[in-house]
Amino acid sequence: MKTSGAEATISLNKDNNIDKCRIEKSYRIPEIDIPLRVSRTKKEVKILQKLQKIIPVPKIVNVKEFDIEMEFLDGTQLKKILDSKPELAELIGNNLSFMHDSNIIHGDLTTSNMILKVDVKENSQRLYFIDFGLSFVSTRIEDKAVDIHLFKQALESKHYKIAENAYKQFLKGYAPKDRTEILERLRVVEERGRYKEKT
Repeated sequence: MKTSGAEATISLNKDNNIDKCRIEKSYRIPEIDIPLRVSRTKKEVKILQKLQKIIPVPKIVNVKEFDIEMEFLDGTQLKKILDSKPELAELIGNNLSFMHDSNIIHGDLTTSNMILKVDVKENSQRLYFIDFGLSFVSTRIEDKAVDIHLFKQALESKHYKIAENAYKQFLKGYAPKDRTEILERLRVVEERGRYKEKT
């Protein structure tokens, strides 16, 4: 198993762990490329370490300059099952609420970046967020609203048949306490997006 994205390759190693390796960019000179890949790797590790105590995320096994070795999650990518189980979006909202309360922005919140693990013995399920390559720390209401906006767009694009229902379920998990300011800013972000589409 090996997949390649814009920033990194993902592969399963001999220890049955996941290796995420940031790709060298030939259009950048080494003096810029190397420090940039190192700093982005460090930032992702720092965010993953902080999230370990907050929501389900992959455990870090080892870190090198550009590489993160993480546990392999034996579960199902949420994009494969959300259409038949839109109620699972409540777990997404719950995870994101804890992240935002800790001022962590995911930056690429799609159902491709979520893994559902079911424990039959314990009759329980946990939703893991993965791929924090675009994540960052921010206290800004705008950034939290944009995070939700990107998730809504992903729902409408990939899960359009159940998008409305799934978003309602998401809000049940995200806003059991007052998040009025974030959701009001979300409406501003969405209006801005619609205005850009018209111009």
